[in-house]
Order: sequence, then structure tokens, then C-alpha cells
Amino acid sequence: MLRLTVLAAGIGFLIFSLLAAAVPGIGYILPTKQLAYVSSERNRSAIFVLDFYHRIQFELVRDAYTPSWSPDGVYLAFYSTRDGGRDLYIMDVFGNRIQRLTHNGANNTSPSWSPDGRELVFASDYADAFGIFTIAVDCNDRFENCATRLTPLDNYWYAAPAWSPDGKTIAFVSTKDTTNAFDSSLGNANIYLMNSDGTDVRRLTENLGEDYTPSWSPDSRSLVYSAQNIQSRTMELMIIDTQCRTEASCIRLLFSDVVDLMPAWSADGSAIVFVDARDGNFEMYSIDTEGRYLQRLTYNNTDESTPRWRP
Repeated sequence: MLRLTVLAAGIGFLIFSLLAAAVPGIGYILPTKQLAYVSSERNRSAIFVLDFYHRIQFELVRDAYTPSWSPDGVYLAFYSTRDGGRDLYIMDVFGNRIQRLTHNGANNTSPSWSPDGRELVFASDYADAFGIFTIAVDCNDRFENCATRLTPLDNYWYAAPAWSPDGKTIAFVSTKDTTNAFDSSLGNANIYLMNSDGTDVRRLTENLGEDYTPSWSPDSRSLVYSAQNIQSRTMELMIIDTQCRTEASCIRLLFSDVVDLMPAWSADGSAIVFVDARDGNFEMYSIDTEGRYLQRLTYNNTDESTPRWRP
């Protein structure tokens, strides 16, 4: 199923043979010196950091997925199966200290930091219902006392939350309001917005296909995301102006190949990193926000996923 393929963030080791040439082009398309991502091979997955300045890659933590940098770039939040379930963890990337954040017996995924670094928003199927939650990163109490469910307790699918840089809005994916012939129980996924306290939920996209993994621009105005084009049978990268009132005039195509997934905006707003499967496996690419300059970042036989620029 496409939905499981897109969000199952496990994809393994990197053979770092890039940056051999084209150094002048890299300076424009690589806005920061480091990138965290998941790499997988033969059911083995780990979070790696790719360091462009030193031209090296190194493994941070195994059995870990969906990395998310703290606003200061000191910590990584992720989910891991290291203790049997899918729980959230926070890692000090300097001291390698790992703190387990959830112990709720649920599948907890896709953490995203609040701009002040005090909370995470994440997706979970806690209480046997998909939902978007927030949790304080310093809370040591029971999950029920630390976490807040922002979405209703219903039968819809909620996933891939992203906290806006200004702290006011959370974007997420949901199957609210939609049905299709392929998955009549859940419907197709679109992008939604809500206030950071869970109020004022509004639908942003009305794609007949699936929309996934929104990522905010630094000014908290636009989102880049993956969108299924059911006519061409591709996954494309789209940018939408969230303050626009007419969807058709607010969305523009950024890049289209065969399968383009998991885009993430850089902190300085100059570039978007994503994964593409044009060569049979998922490799990382970077592109400027106008879609003019494309830079391939990895060349290997493994798969990468959920790349995230370090602030």
C-alpha cells in the first residue's frame, strides 16, 4: 500500500561517494553542513548524519526512524523499535545520551519540535485510535499526564504532523472528509491545518490522490509536500501558500519525476531536500525553492528516507 510505503521510515546504510565534483553548485543548494536521515538495507535501519564540510557520514543510532532536529540543532527526536515497540526518544547528538519519552504501548511516530524546544507534536495510535498529540520533552510522569490529544477520538487516519516555525499552527495529514474506491474504510489523505492547541481544524488540499509529509517554510507561510498525481501515476513535490484562499491558484509544482517523497525545507529557506526513486532505490536530492537547480546527494544501492537539514 502506498501509504505504508511513504510513511514506513526505515531505509539503511549510505555509501558516501558524492561531492566528487560540482563543488560550485553545491554551495547554493546545500544551505547547511549537515543532514540527518534514515538509511536501510535488508530490514536494518539507522539514523545517520551526512557531514558535507568534512565529507563523511556517520551512524548515530540504530533501529531509529523519522529524525527531527531541535530548533537549536543540539538534539534529535525520533522513534525507535529498540525496546520492542515504537516509542519516541530524544538524543543529545554531542553526548549520545538517549532519553525515552513514551511508554504507552502504542505506535508513536513522526515527532516535530515546537519552536521553543519544549514540546513535540507526533502521531500515535494510542487508545486504538490514530491521532495527533503533543508532549512536553521534560515530562517524567505517565503518558496520560504528559501528552495532549489534539485531534478527535474517531476512526480517521492522522499522521505526519509539522509544527510551524512561528509556533501558531500544526500541519498534518488526515483522511477526514475523504473516501475513495481503493480504501473505503479510511479515504485518501490530504493536508490539514489546526491551531497549536488543536482548535480551528481546516482542510488545506483537495487532491483526488494522496498527499503526504508537509514541511513548513521558515516564514510559516508555505508548505512543501508530496502529492500523488493519479493521472500520471507519480508522486510529485508541491508547494502551497497556506494563506491563499483559492487552492488552484495557491499551489505550484516544484518537481516531478516518478516517485518523490518526504521533502523538508531548510532553515534558511533556500533549499528543499527529498528522496527520489528514479534509479530503483531511494536517494537524497536537494533542490532550490524555484525548482531550477537539482543536486543529487547520494549514490548507493541502499534506500534513504526522511532527510532533515540541521539548523
